[in-house]
Amino acid sequence: RLDFGEGVVVLADVLEEVARLYGYNNIPTTHLEETLPVQRGNPALEGEERMKDILVSLGLQEVIAVRQTHPEREAKLLVPGAAQDLPYVRLANPIPPERSVMRRSVLASVVEIAEKNSRVRERLALFELGQAFWPVEGQLLPEEPVQLAIVMAGQVWPTTWDRSNKAG
Repeated sequence: RLDFGEGVVVLADVLEEVARLYGYNNIPTTHLEETLPVQRGNPALEGEERMKDILVSLGLQEVIAVRQTHPEREAKLLVPGAAQDLPYVRLANPIPPERSVMRRSVLASVVEIAEKNSRVRERLALFELGQAFWPVEGQLLPEEPVQLAIVMAGQVWPTTWDRSNKAG
């Protein structure tokens, strides 16, 4: 074969090619020496997946947003007079300067995605179920609560020739 590269990958490719030519069925099977540990469920993750499945079945589309943001983006969504000087988890060396902190809410991320997509779609029904990052005084790692944000925009029903778009 002419597509082999160099290094460890080449050895793996050569061994795979030899096994294929020899026949996978001709290679004797071996079993693990020990049994695998009992698998335990992850109720929190299973609950999140169930929630996502329900939202998708209701017609919403999941988005996965960038977790880095800028305080000004989230400040747009705060109620006037709300504490806007809450601390953020700051990045020591952000690659883009406009994403210098970790988000404190998933809502701003979903609204930003909705804003960009509203230019190309009449109706939007988006959600994100993801972590926010809240600094904890005296601790190195932040709290990471899971939050749900849903953004819906546009007409309830799509425009069609046989239906008026009046409410009711």
